[in-house]
Amino acid sequence: MFKVFLKYYLPVIVWMGAIFYLSSIPGLQYSKSAVEEIILRKGAHFLEFSVLFFLLWRIFFSAHKLKMKKAYWLALFLAIFFGASDEFHQSLVLGRAGKLIDVIFDSVSIVFSAEIIWISVSRKIKIKNILVLFFSALALLSLEVKMIQDGKSSEKKSVNLILENEVEKIKKDLTERIFSSKIENIVIYKSTELEIKENISVEVPKSIPEKVLLKIPFTTQAPFAKWDEIHEEACEEASIVMLQYYFSGNVLTKEIAEKEIQKLVKFQLEKKGDYADTTTQETFDLFVDFYGELPEGKKLKVIYDFEKEDLKKYLSLGNPIIIPAAGQKLNNPNFKTPGPLYHNLVLVGYDGDTIITNDPGTRKGEGYEYNIDVLYNAIHDFPGKPENIEQGRRAMIVVE
Repeated sequence: MFKVFLKYYLPVIVWMGAIFYLSSIPGLQYSKSAVEEIILRKGAHFLEFSVLFFLLWRIFFSAHKLKMKKAYWLALFLAIFFGASDEFHQSLVLGRAGKLIDVIFDSVSIVFSAEIIWISVSRKIKIKNILVLFFSALALLSLEVKMIQDGKSSEKKSVNLILENEVEKIKKDLTERIFSSKIENIVIYKSTELEIKENISVEVPKSIPEKVLLKIPFTTQAPFAKWDEIHEEACEEASIVMLQYYFSGNVLTKEIAEKEIQKLVKFQLEKKGDYADTTTQETFDLFVDFYGELPEGKKLKVIYDFEKEDLKKYLSLGNPIIIPAAGQKLNNPNFKTPGPLYHNLVLVGYDGDTIITNDPGTRKGEGYEYNIDVLYNAIHDFPGKPENIEQGRRAMIVVE
């Protein structure tokens, strides 16, 4: 009996334990690319549950000497049940998501491998087997293509980024006029289109105040000082939460901040399978996709290749700014040495040549001050790899 346990039952227990362990890892990811991540995840799912079915079938067919058909159906039912329970388990893990489409993918993988085993053992191929294999393969392919398309769409730069290059050329010439006088024709940049609106008058002060400080609610990216894999990467989410609660006027507590960060992470995992290191455009898209529009009269905008003085100009209009930065270039002594390669923070004001920030990278980040030159030189958009951060363009998310 002990030999039977070692030969048949122990492999199943170990294999189920391995699947359970992998599902327990918060924010588990294989690749920075959403498309590669989907391919690797689905390949892993196919392997996990194909092997699981085989090990279960082996118990019933070889250990208990059940008939082939009965062993087949018992193993099929248990494997699919375990696949569904695994997705439920993932829904309870921080930074993971249990999805119905994954349950379907696992189930089809099990059916496909089950038919292969049936044919191998019976050594007979019937029309039924061919049809099951064909439609299973077609379903697997369709599911994977759909997921890859979703992943590709999440990696594509928005139409905004294409328009931005042309818009910036026009706006560069208008910048001084916008901030120094009343103009009759201005370019308004929206999330998905470029509009030229005529006969709009915008009053902007010719000079800006010496000091500005906005009352932006603060949270660190780890509200309860739990610096795990998720919270190490949550500076973008924390920055978004601060802006949202500033404009909504709602109270932001540690408990609320933690829930909001987790919801943003889960939203990204469900949408593209990844949540780490988003570009400024992707951070903009996340804000709009998750929270929707800002209060009437306000809108978000991504600006590239701006001048140092523009930071104070936009802050003087009474709106916060999110910037991406080469974290180690900030030289913040409160960061864990040597500091993050890539970081996001919120600018909330200035005092002369000092920029005041809400920096989510440290519990001492509320109202943290940076020299404007240090901050400006550290601003870089995410270029694809954290180690290449200084190759990224200057970028910022502003509110107009």
